[in-house]
Amino acid sequence: MVKLLSQIAGIDKTVTREILGNVDPISRTVFYVLTVFALCSFVHGLWSRWVLWKQGRRSDASPCSLPLGVIVSRVVGRILLQRRVRRQRKAAGRAHVLLFAGFGILFIGTILIAIEHYSAAAIGRSPLDPIFHKGLYFVIYEFVLDTAGLALLAGCLWFFNRRFKSDSSMAHVRSDYVVLGLLVSLVITGYVAEGLRITLEDTPLPGFSYVGLLFAWPLQWWGVTSENAAPIHLTLWWLHVVLALGLIALFPHTRLLHSLAGAINLACSEQTLGVMQPISIEQVEETGLVGAEKFTDFTRWQLLSLDACVSCGRCEELCPADQAGKVLSPRDVVQGLRCVMELGNVPLNNGISNDAAWACTTCHACVETCPLGVDPLEFITDVRRNLVAEGKLKGPPGQALQKMQRSGNPWGLPADERLTWSEGLDVPLVNDVEDFEIVYWVGCAAAYDRRIQKVARAVVQLLQAAKVKFVVLGPEERCTGESARRMGDEFLFQELAANNISTFSKYPIKKIVTHCPHCLNSFKHDYPQFYEEFGGGDDFHFEAVHHTQFLSELLAAGRLAIPENAQGGNAVAALLTYHDPCYLARVNGITESPRELIQLTLPEESVVELSRCGENTACCGAGGGRMWFDDEAVERTGSGRVDEVIESAAKTLAVACPFCLTMMNDGLAAREAAVEVRDVAELLLEALGTAS
Repeated sequence: MVKLLSQIAGIDKTVTREILGNVDPISRTVFYVLTVFALCSFVHGLWSRWVLWKQGRRSDASPCSLPLGVIVSRVVGRILLQRRVRRQRKAAGRAHVLLFAGFGILFIGTILIAIEHYSAAAIGRSPLDPIFHKGLYFVIYEFVLDTAGLALLAGCLWFFNRRFKSDSSMAHVRSDYVVLGLLVSLVITGYVAEGLRITLEDTPLPGFSYVGLLFAWPLQWWGVTSENAAPIHLTLWWLHVVLALGLIALFPHTRLLHSLAGAINLACSEQTLGVMQPISIEQVEETGLVGAEKFTDFTRWQLLSLDACVSCGRCEELCPADQAGKVLSPRDVVQGLRCVMELGNVPLNNGISNDAAWACTTCHACVETCPLGVDPLEFITDVRRNLVAEGKLKGPPGQALQKMQRSGNPWGLPADERLTWSEGLDVPLVNDVEDFEIVYWVGCAAAYDRRIQKVARAVVQLLQAAKVKFVVLGPEERCTGESARRMGDEFLFQELAANNISTFSKYPIKKIVTHCPHCLNSFKHDYPQFYEEFGGGDDFHFEAVHHTQFLSELLAAGRLAIPENAQGGNAVAALLTYHDPCYLARVNGITESPRELIQLTLPEESVVELSRCGENTACCGAGGGRMWFDDEAVERTGSGRVDEVIESAAKTLAVACPFCLTMMNDGLAAREAAVEVRDVAELLLEALGTAS
């Protein structure tokens, strides 16, 4: 230790170490030959994956067209800083950061050593007279790499331990143990070899590797000296080299490939929750195909993302269908399709069954949580599109699609009944008013479902109390087609969207307010894709907002006022909880406005949060067209969410989505739970004391 401290106190440019010291010329030659073989294996493995990816179809929007600044920002935030990895599973995230950082720094250190070695050799410099690998740089280099090795070792040991736990969600693959074993052995042999080098050279100069010193001291106690250390050091050096080259050779043939495929996916893929890629008639005429029938029908970027999946199980843990005992597991979908890609000429059904495709609620939990940007939902909706095109959707959901096409709504009821809900409220129609502030989009559920009609009435009464100049489309309104699109009927969606966009183009609409998050998502993400094509003009000229957002704006502007005694006089039960709709909270990030409205109507101590809330909400089970599937209430995908509500001990459940209201109400009723389900607008109206 005294020797080390004296070195640090008097660092000069002579402080260095010989690269490949104690390695004879024959060993060096063999090392170079083996390195070439390892690199050939590495390149061949990557090339074989590239060949598989290239079998996918070209996508219209190439991620390569992204601005360089965007890609650099993603590389820094998503890859180098590991932000997506660290969001959930804190312990696993920290372990992955240690493993990633340790491996990355050691890799960079190896590259720097190679640059120094070959550059010095090229100009005839002595091994003990390096170009830059000396002095303070050398001291920092040794310290940083020793620390990186410890980080890598800690991360590997954590993941080793995790794989031995029976309750781990990580898929157990034998090659993972091989990879982790190689990494651990690589670090340990590196430290031992460094300790032997320090012992062998027996000078004050090589002692800046503090972990190497920790290994050198016991070796010296066991009789290893500078006189007998050379053959032992060479043996350990060779063991270290073989392990390192083996890791390079195996890299693309193991799940280590996820680090490269995942990095490309994170840096280049466009992924916005709630957005689906459109299909054109021209595409169908050219290919004769709708959706995906075989793995080559997916895009090249989708196939690349299959290799990004490391089977960590985060998506499966959050999947409401999997939790409800359905046959769907997002991880199994991705891993199954990866097997299909590797096997080649096998049916897509081998990777994802029809039942699994229909079980999805498109809640986006799997998409949002994946640390590597894999999108299982995109594969599922592509498969659904093909199944619908082949006429394989039967029963109630198939009938719902037929009714949408025939009547413009999934109930199959006539358009002239769309205003039945408004009886006695004096609701103005758009074609009767020249100057209006907003269009209130009522939606199919509020137009035809008796329970949801009460929500529409509450919204209208609030708008009237705030003296908002609003109109409704009435008989001119049609289903947005959101359910149709996510069930897989792309062209029915486009037909419905074209009808609505044509209606919008006739009026000076600036803002649309809707209480349905699914309609909101369609207006924000689906309709802009077709607005110009369907005659809406060059610019998507109206803003779509949720009713909780608009009501919050009215309160903030003083157009609505809550009486001072509202919190004490509200007839809501003593304890209330709020359920975040997936398409409002997770997909569109709207979490605060509903809570602001609830807090205005109830004392803070009367409101309790569910265990999964905000953008980490749990699905009610109605999304992705599952609203129209004829499941028993206790067997629905949202049954786990019902359990959470019951466990909260709340007597009132506030919602902000008509689908959620229906599904949660049915689920609670099936359990005979004494919980009343109410929309936020109904609670606000009651607080104002103007309900009718």
